[in-house]
Amino acid sequence: MTTVGLSSGLVPTRDQLLEEPQFVLLVRWVFTGRLVFLALAAPAGFLTSSATLVGGITLILLTASSLLLSRSDRVMRYLLLHPLLASLDVALTVLLLISLDTEQPAALAVVCTALATGLLFPTRILVVLVIPLAFGAIGSPSLVAPTDGWQEWLRRLTGIPALVVGVCLVGAVVRRYAERMLEARQQVSEAVAAVGAAEERARLARDMHDSVGKTLYGISLSAKALTRSIDTDTAVAREVAGSLSEAAETAAAEARALLVALRSGKTDRPTIEVLRDVVDRWQAESGVPVVLNSVQAVDADPRVTEQMERALGEMLHNIAKHAAAGRVDVILRGDAETIELEVSDDGRGFDTTAVAGAEEDGHFGLRGLRERAESVGGVFEVESTRGEGATYRWTARRQP
Repeated sequence: MTTVGLSSGLVPTRDQLLEEPQFVLLVRWVFTGRLVFLALAAPAGFLTSSATLVGGITLILLTASSLLLSRSDRVMRYLLLHPLLASLDVALTVLLLISLDTEQPAALAVVCTALATGLLFPTRILVVLVIPLAFGAIGSPSLVAPTDGWQEWLRRLTGIPALVVGVCLVGAVVRRYAERMLEARQQVSEAVAAVGAAEERARLARDMHDSVGKTLYGISLSAKALTRSIDTDTAVAREVAGSLSEAAETAAAEARALLVALRSGKTDRPTIEVLRDVVDRWQAESGVPVVLNSVQAVDADPRVTEQMERALGEMLHNIAKHAAAGRVDVILRGDAETIELEVSDDGRGFDTTAVAGAEEDGHFGLRGLRERAESVGGVFEVESTRGEGATYRWTARRQP
């Protein structure tokens, strides 16, 4: 069955309840029970001396309706959309009660009708339908027949009618419980969607920072250099203008890559190949030698590979921007559960205690690395001492 969307705070409709498999199964079993009790009442309706034509016809019609309602969702939905048909079903049940001179089967059939009515209909319709059922139970031959005394008659009078009303209320309570469950499920779905949207926004922000943001920052620096040299050194201005053009093309390519990643949502290539491309590209741009060591032949889920690719790019960008390193070592290793990326440089290093303050000032590089690792079940750590380089460790679960 298809899932019907709900707005927060709205009570589910009858059609939406009928999209719930467990609720539909419960209603079907109620009508199946009524079908069984009608079969038990059949001998009294056709074979005894008290059998009447009205009772026999009523028994046949109720049996047919019970069979259809216990087997067809379409018939059940049609009954809900046309309360007059439900009134006809209740009227047939009342006729059965007052036309058959039997107690248990007919009484249990009316109990099933009352339960189904409570399950299927809201309060305003429920009141209209349950009153005839209660009065029909009062008019049953088993109640109006002579008894041993008024105490016995009073016991029977308050028995079946009270049972009908009570069972109807039980059905209404179960219905309300199903509505609350449906509301809670929808609220959970909306909350999950909101969290997913927030995570997607954070991921996109990290991707923009790690790619387009860095390129645009370079364009900004080149533009400032161009304004200073355009009137003093034409050759330098021409070179800077060419760099600006190349940087703009790079930014456009990175933006296209982000759009492609948003559409596909994954990287299908092996993890080591993706990381090697990042290393080779950065080495060519920075001129700093990089040694890539794959300690173990490990691979990861495409989502992990994508996050690791972005993380490595950010680490190398930080090294190029701050470390003044002469060499970088990249190690990829892992086991059956996790995959780890370690990046070390021999640069000037930095004070790790200042990282929190840098994030508060708007520098989110290391924070983005940590968020990327956490998004795929891992952690991010950095060790550094001034003058002794830095080591970044980024881990993730291979199958998040």
